[in-house]
Amino acid sequence: MKTELEKVFHQYYSPLCNYASKIVADDFMAEDIVQNLFIQLWENNKLRDAKNIEHFLLRAVKYRCIDYLRTKKAKNEVSFESIHDKRITSENEITEEDIEPLFYYFTAKLPTKTREVFLLSRKSGLLYKEIAIEMGISVKTVENQMGRALRIMKEQLTGQNIPGIATVVESFLKNQGEQ
Repeated sequence: MKTELEKVFHQYYSPLCNYASKIVADDFMAEDIVQNLFIQLWENNKLRDAKNIEHFLLRAVKYRCIDYLRTKKAKNEVSFESIHDKRITSENEITEEDIEPLFYYFTAKLPTKTREVFLLSRKSGLLYKEIAIEMGISVKTVENQMGRALRIMKEQLTGQNIPGIATVVESFLKNQGEQ
């Protein structure tokens, strides 16, 4: 079990931290949430019961983030207006507020160069020509990397077996603006 947990930890730790960070808007707290999850998994040997490990980890992190935000809100550490209402939905339902954290979670899983091109396009808003100049590659390479990134992300997101995610993902990726 220890080597399996280590393998899962190395594979999912960074993407889960990105995901949690987008929900709680605090990088250090996001790391604490993810680390505490893995500690609990190690102590309770719960990983062997999970059918879809990635889905299990995403849900666990999401709910821990929601709990953290509720606790923080209850302690009046933040104003009521500055926190989104994080309602718990059924385990197989995805909401609009889930999309951006999932987007960053799966972006972190892209190959390095593909991720770099993708983020320059989607996050920085650069045109393909600008990305090519900045990275010292051809526009055709940028186009290929973007196609690869979109294909990989769509496969990863639709592979989550969450009803309606394919439609929401298509909409989100299109709203990010193809160039």
